[in-house]
Amino acid sequence: MYLVLTALLALNVSAEILNAFILIDNSLKKTAQNITSKNDLIYTEFNKSYEENPGKVGEWKEKAERVKELTDDLFNKIQELKVKIVQTSEGETGNVDSILNKDDNNVPGQVMILEKNGEALKEMFVTTRTELLGFFDNEKYAGLAHSISMLLSTEDIKGQTGEMVPWEHANFEHLPLVGVITLMSKMQADIRNAEADMLTHFLSQIDASMFKFNKIEAIVTANSNYVLAGNPYDARVFIAASDSTQEPIIYLNGGTRLAIEDGKGVYSGATSTPGIVNWGGVIKLVNPATEDTMSFPFESTYQVGEPSLVISATKMNVFYIGVPNPVAISVPGVPDDKITASISSGTITRSGKEYVVDVRRPGTANISVSADLGNGPQSMGSKEFRVKQVPDPVPQVAGQTTSGRLGKSVLLAQPGVFAIMQNFDFDLKFDVVSFSVSANIRGFLQEAATSSARFTAEQKAIMQQVLPNQKVYIENIKARGPDGTVRSLPPLTFTLN
Repeated sequence: MYLVLTALLALNVSAEILNAFILIDNSLKKTAQNITSKNDLIYTEFNKSYEENPGKVGEWKEKAERVKELTDDLFNKIQELKVKIVQTSEGETGNVDSILNKDDNNVPGQVMILEKNGEALKEMFVTTRTELLGFFDNEKYAGLAHSISMLLSTEDIKGQTGEMVPWEHANFEHLPLVGVITLMSKMQADIRNAEADMLTHFLSQIDASMFKFNKIEAIVTANSNYVLAGNPYDARVFIAASDSTQEPIIYLNGGTRLAIEDGKGVYSGATSTPGIVNWGGVIKLVNPATEDTMSFPFESTYQVGEPSLVISATKMNVFYIGVPNPVAISVPGVPDDKITASISSGTITRSGKEYVVDVRRPGTANISVSADLGNGPQSMGSKEFRVKQVPDPVPQVAGQTTSGRLGKSVLLAQPGVFAIMQNFDFDLKFDVVSFSVSANIRGFLQEAATSSARFTAEQKAIMQQVLPNQKVYIENIKARGPDGTVRSLPPLTFTLN
């Protein structure tokens, strides 16, 4: 954008072009406002985090506040100079938001060059840039350093004849007033972008030397909490969110230290007598930030009992129509080849160590299990499962499953509409079989349909004609699932950037 602005400003521009700069200036000011709003949300996040953990957040909150002070000072200084330029040209009633002397190419040079304000502003840019770059390791975060340097650059600019022109002369001398104001609005937007980059970096650093989680909880897991007399009971004790750089130290009540495997304590309990066994201990972990040892007590129980039926759905307590539903069936103490399972509605077949259930009607289905305990098959009981249709997928375009704003070029680059399952445990594929695209083009509704998942040339032609901030409607979306049913999906509406 800067190259375009400077190229146009170098010409003897017409009134139409001068007016066009007003549009560009308004857009730049809107951009700066939007970035400011987003930055304010980050400051709110800093304040909230500081209230929860002052020791952890204090250093980064202090740096964020200094960034705000620096960028606000620079932003406000530019605004002050914009007002001074306009009012010098138009008098005390001059308004930056309603410029009259757009083509005045004398006053900007007078205020910024002759009165040395451009030189002073350049020094503020250098000071601000230097202090921001001093907040982090420029080699380690080279991308951030490059971004800050470019956004707050005061490098000399190559002139039309190839000579290098000082920054302040290139931006303020012999240029129409409206063009200078637009360039200064761009500088303000760049300042807000630099502020956003710094805040995002600080926010990411809050937990850099801490645990990578905000909740630590002692967890005990076992293959089963119900075991047969004489069989071993095995469990794993671990912290739900762990740090791969250090292993925990785990002691049982009584002082026995557990062996550690892959960051988890390995515990084997006695199972000689039927009944409930209570056990527990403490997990000790070193905090990498404070080097203090933190203790997390835990407790658990397991039951030693007689043989009984165990049936559990490996996905959930629901069977879905039209998909293979894996089920784990076992009878403790009985080999798998001595177990037989049947189902009241549908079919159930063995697949390796699991069973696979195929159902066709909604409602319920009962699984009954028998086991050969040495004197022929005996019933071990049954369990009821719900039978449901697979839920509808949601439409997706350019990675978005909800309506909103979308870049026009991004939309045009998409191959078509996809149907995806959200928050569903099965790996299912729905195929989009038809949809329509419509938009209001110059006051007339244009619509085109397709009987596939891909955008047609006609649909893309409609999208190509949509102007910024206007809407494209993707409707009448239908998708076929693995059970053969065709589902109607909700529409998507995109406002193009």
